[in-house]
Amino acid sequence: MNTILKEFNGVVARFGECVAIKEGKKTITYNELNEESNKIANYLKEKGLQKGEFVSIYLKRSMETVISILGIIKAGGVYVPLDPTHPVERNKYIINDTKSTNVITSESLLDNITDLVAGNTNVLLMENLKTLEKVDIEFTDDAIDDLAYVIYTSGTTGNPKGTLIRQRGVINLMEYMLKDWCITNEDIIMQFATYSFDASILDTFASLYSGATLYLIDDSERMSEEGFLSVIQREGISIIPAIPTVFFNRIVNYVNERKLNTFKNVKIVGVAGELLTGDLARKFKSSIGEEIRFFNLYGPTETTAIVTCYEVPNNLDESVFSVPIGNDLPGTKLYVVNEEGNICATDEVGELWIASEGISLGYLNNKEKTDSEFIKNPFDENIHGGMLYKSGDLVKRLADGNIEFVSRKDTQVKIRGHRIEIAEIETRMNEIAEVNDAVVVVEVIDGEKTLKGFFTADVELPFHHIVENLKETLPSYMIPTKLKQIEDIPFAPTGKADRKKLEQLEADQVVMHKSDIIVAPRNEVEADILEAWKAVLGLEDIGVTDDLFDIGGHSLKIIAILSKLKVTYSTLSIKDFFELKTIENLAEKVKADSKLAVQEFKKEFTQLTEFPKMHVNEVLPTVETVLVTGATGFLGSHIANKLVEEGKRVVLVVRGDNANQRVNDTVQYFFNKEVSSQIEVVNGNLTEKYLGLKEEEFNELALSIDAIIHSAADVRHFGDREHFEKINVQGTQNIFELVEVNPKIVFHHISTVGVVEDLLAEGKWSLLEGTTEMPDGLSVESVYTDTKMIAEKWVLDKVKEGKQVFVYRMGNLVGRYCDGKFQSNIDANAFYRMLKLMILGNKAPNVLWKVDFTPIDFASEVVVKSVLKTDNPQRVYHVSHPNPITFEKLIAELNELGFDITLVERDAYNSYILSEGVSEEVKNLAVAQLDGDGANDSNAVYDSTNTMKVLELANIPALDTEYIGKLINHAISVGFIKEAVMA
Repeated sequence: MNTILKEFNGVVARFGECVAIKEGKKTITYNELNEESNKIANYLKEKGLQKGEFVSIYLKRSMETVISILGIIKAGGVYVPLDPTHPVERNKYIINDTKSTNVITSESLLDNITDLVAGNTNVLLMENLKTLEKVDIEFTDDAIDDLAYVIYTSGTTGNPKGTLIRQRGVINLMEYMLKDWCITNEDIIMQFATYSFDASILDTFASLYSGATLYLIDDSERMSEEGFLSVIQREGISIIPAIPTVFFNRIVNYVNERKLNTFKNVKIVGVAGELLTGDLARKFKSSIGEEIRFFNLYGPTETTAIVTCYEVPNNLDESVFSVPIGNDLPGTKLYVVNEEGNICATDEVGELWIASEGISLGYLNNKEKTDSEFIKNPFDENIHGGMLYKSGDLVKRLADGNIEFVSRKDTQVKIRGHRIEIAEIETRMNEIAEVNDAVVVVEVIDGEKTLKGFFTADVELPFHHIVENLKETLPSYMIPTKLKQIEDIPFAPTGKADRKKLEQLEADQVVMHKSDIIVAPRNEVEADILEAWKAVLGLEDIGVTDDLFDIGGHSLKIIAILSKLKVTYSTLSIKDFFELKTIENLAEKVKADSKLAVQEFKKEFTQLTEFPKMHVNEVLPTVETVLVTGATGFLGSHIANKLVEEGKRVVLVVRGDNANQRVNDTVQYFFNKEVSSQIEVVNGNLTEKYLGLKEEEFNELALSIDAIIHSAADVRHFGDREHFEKINVQGTQNIFELVEVNPKIVFHHISTVGVVEDLLAEGKWSLLEGTTEMPDGLSVESVYTDTKMIAEKWVLDKVKEGKQVFVYRMGNLVGRYCDGKFQSNIDANAFYRMLKLMILGNKAPNVLWKVDFTPIDFASEVVVKSVLKTDNPQRVYHVSHPNPITFEKLIAELNELGFDITLVERDAYNSYILSEGVSEEVKNLAVAQLDGDGANDSNAVYDSTNTMKVLELANIPALDTEYIGKLINHAISVGFIKEAVMA
């Protein structure tokens, strides 16, 4: 192994006049880079720098940073990258911890230096570099086991910990990259990561080792899709070694939506930082290019940037949700270890222990932490220095030898690619004078991890007080985006904070940052929307270009804002706020909507029957054992209960460590009894291959069941498409793998009548009507409904492979016919919120609508009857009430129960329910009503007549006063509707 300097000197000798670094329009050749770094090295040696001493670099990402790195190594020093955007206290701690008597900075940052360093510190300004004499220096005493750098990661004591990395690790990594990635001096490599983040090692040293050009992307360009892509195209970037997975997601979607061809010169892309989903990887390959080599990278700072690397194939299996992180790289040996300290079997989850040429020498000035995380290798004492790093990451080794990341073992998490020790944040929160105790947990929203902080105090503390204190010591990505002050921290039986309980508690969004420049409204529409934002968010200094979710907005705030705007701007919807985010964009939509002609509602109904008409010619096998997903949900639990009543064995797939408890709680809530002995609970996750089980367990499960009822889905109206696809499409494909193992299984897929309703609303019903199979290319705007329709087609297409499959489009499921009982989250249900609004407001719009509401016990009976039927004649069923009543009839039934609800024309109704005279509760309910979840004119009738006929269902529940009274009485019993509102 050559040292870093020997390799660099060889590059200078071969490619001296080639461009080494480009930053904007500035360039520097390898000869010039050599000369400039020599000047720094000479300066440091003249200032008395001894071999192995630390030198801090306090610079923005720039050409000067790379010059400084080389100069420090040439002088025998160890470089310490600081980020000027991080808090003063954090950088000051690092300078003191490393005892850096030399700091390299620039004039623009000089004012900050006085707060960071002592008076006897040597400060080298890069602007003065040109005044230093040109020197030719030979440095021959460097060795591969010399320290190269120290990078600080989050620490459990409240202070970051410095990871000591030797040249050996850098050299080992570069030898792999240059050989396997085929990097040459003709490549142009993008430098993306900040230098305080170890991903910078990949791009910087790969360039310096190969003679390639390192392009330093501007900070503004690297944070915007358009800027990032323009750099790739303009500069002819050929290698992008490592970009954060979250940003990569944005790039892929941006390119895919616009059909861009900006990656034509790129030959390699690497991503790192978060779990890479199979959907995203497949989308990259299909939309950006199969010719590009695409790598999923993994590695802790403690083992020199990366230790595994998985090259994503062009034909990545559709069943893959979590893309593997790869196999052991050269110079690395990985072990998956269980709690007993033994090597795990294939597909068994354990902690990843790493032996590597790149293993750190430990943490600077932190022997206790070093000794706990760096141990002697109990498996192979003679390789890579005989030491191991215990990563704290839970993984499993797959049958093909690759490793799949599962989760963190402790409270260390990655947020946007940054490794964070939650204990450090908690320590800093506890240091705030008024805070008594603080706990931080992770919340996953639409697939992204965010931090949620809870604290106790003797006085009420405003959130901005917490945030401003944390900003003094923590970078922005370590500050919780949600906060809540509570009376006491809950504790688990172990005596530790009950984090699981806190994860379930809601907290409030905090304002992290606003635009530097406040853009005032330019027209009346922007001014009106701005006033609504200010009133609801309680903020003044916001402008029309601020992102709602950056300044404290969330779904409940959106409803409150809409309640103030709906009367004037009726076309605005909840969905618009999620998609458009700024006042400027919302105002543009309002102006565009005003130009569209309003289509008059045609007062005629369309019967949406069970197309495609797919007949079954075979006799189905008798069913004894049924697997049910979604069994802790409203429909799934009633289906499982009905199967038990029919004497069937039931297997429930439920995710989470507390799967059995969740099933028990569900059974107690709905049926007030213990879980039947006929029920078996399997702890599985639909988003994982083999449902997160071992392959042999998965195969055994497949051979033990006769039928599957797939009832699990994400049924929210708003969210990221990728998230819906993962749950509604990928989850369906994953559970169907059981049928691939055992083709005798009959697959029953639960869908929604929203599929046919949205097709009708968008003028596409004729594309499905009359068909005998699901047509290609059907789509609707709602991402939820669209993903359910994609899943339907995928399932029904399995008939062509000889599989027995059935689809059930469920209608609006409401309380049981026997007693009116509904699910616990009644306040989130659109139908019940509509009822409450009409009852509280004493008015309802005069609309033409056949109201779809189907008792849950009747719906589950329909599904189970079909599942157990051996002579099932058709594959698509509509599970909705066959005799829906008109909206006018529903109001009459409610008035029979003692309410006083008057039907009024739509315009008068809208004006009334959003007027100043009604309560805020009514206004908030009204927003969802006017957003499409309430009473509206509708042509759609979900025709289930044929479903009832072929399944021979004679006892159809009556939608009469008695039943509607049961629904209302349940709503009263749980406090959703107050008894006093009845006349």
